[in-house]
Amino acid sequence: MALGLSVGCGDDSDDQQGSGQETTGAGGDASGTGGGATGATSGSGGDASGSGATTGTGATTGTGAATGTGATTGTGATTGTGAGGGEVEESTGFSVRGRFLHDRCGEKVLLRGVNEMVVWLSSGPDGLPEFEEIAKTGANTVRIVWLATESAAGLDQAITNALSQKLIPIVELHDATGKWELLPTLVDYWTRSDVVAVIKKHEQNLLVNIGNEVGDQVDNAAWEAGYKQAITRMREAGITVPLIIDASKWGQNIDQLQAVGPALVAHDPNILLSVHMWWTDGSGATITKELEESVALNLPLMVGEFAQHAVYECGQHPFDYKTLLAKSVELEVGWLAWSWGAVENGDCKDDGPFDMTTDGTFAGLTGWGREVAVTDPNSIQKTSVRPHSIETGSCR
Repeated sequence: MALGLSVGCGDDSDDQQGSGQETTGAGGDASGTGGGATGATSGSGGDASGSGATTGTGATTGTGAATGTGATTGTGATTGTGAGGGEVEESTGFSVRGRFLHDRCGEKVLLRGVNEMVVWLSSGPDGLPEFEEIAKTGANTVRIVWLATESAAGLDQAITNALSQKLIPIVELHDATGKWELLPTLVDYWTRSDVVAVIKKHEQNLLVNIGNEVGDQVDNAAWEAGYKQAITRMREAGITVPLIIDASKWGQNIDQLQAVGPALVAHDPNILLSVHMWWTDGSGATITKELEESVALNLPLMVGEFAQHAVYECGQHPFDYKTLLAKSVELEVGWLAWSWGAVENGDCKDDGPFDMTTDGTFAGLTGWGREVAVTDPNSIQKTSVRPHSIETGSCR
């Protein structure tokens, strides 16, 4: 999300899209979503590591590549005992098989968690005590907003702290929010030797979101070519973890994911496609239609961001998040809410703030945030399952 944060957002466009539609706001800044500093254009920062494994240019074999039902094979695979007592082949990390994410032990994982603007925490970008508070919801994942200007050592610490709370870290770079031409600079950061080393250190348990909402008006051919090149560069640098790819149009263009996503999956099956549901049409009917269409295409879809209404014109465009939660259980789709709130959201702060908490604590959950995290029948607390490998550190 490209929020109108006090921490240095740039002049982003106000384009917002409803499923296949787009409305433009009158001036203003920010749009799309994903968290903050949309003015940053420096390109090197971020990190991530660990999971599923594909090597080479989009290849699906090699270290930990997935084969068979629940098994993984390849160099670096080790044999262990699964949570159910059966023997499994342990891969180097998470992997995407068909449209589902699996951990290194072969356990299917449905992501249930929140976003947090860790990089702008007043106490420093290490995620503490915020990760401890998020973990109280029972979440199994946290999406960590990061910048290319941050050090690899800082990234290592943030990932380590998330894992200490049994949260699957998803690290995303925020520098190119809405700026398609900056995608290569994000890859420059991910492929730096010190960042790759951090990714390799955590590759058993990490997911990497290449960039937050990269690009506004990007045609299908350019989007496909740009991300194929990005994936290839990262694989050639030795990064084997699943890569998460946001839709264009500030993350909202699910039509593009449906049209071009299959070609990216053919290029590299170890990817997840992420839509940010900041649509002006956030009706239950639209949410249901788009999720069902994506599942019918067997897309490895996840919902990377949503809140109680759109970013453009805020409360005038409510989002039926209760339908999203229910359909995500039915269709087995992962999701992350935007955002926890230890760093205050700038967008819509006077018309339905996106902050799930009043102060970044579990006790401070309020309104839509409390429903999504705790009280709804399909909330995080009632549907999140942490994989055995994250809970115990092993497949046994």
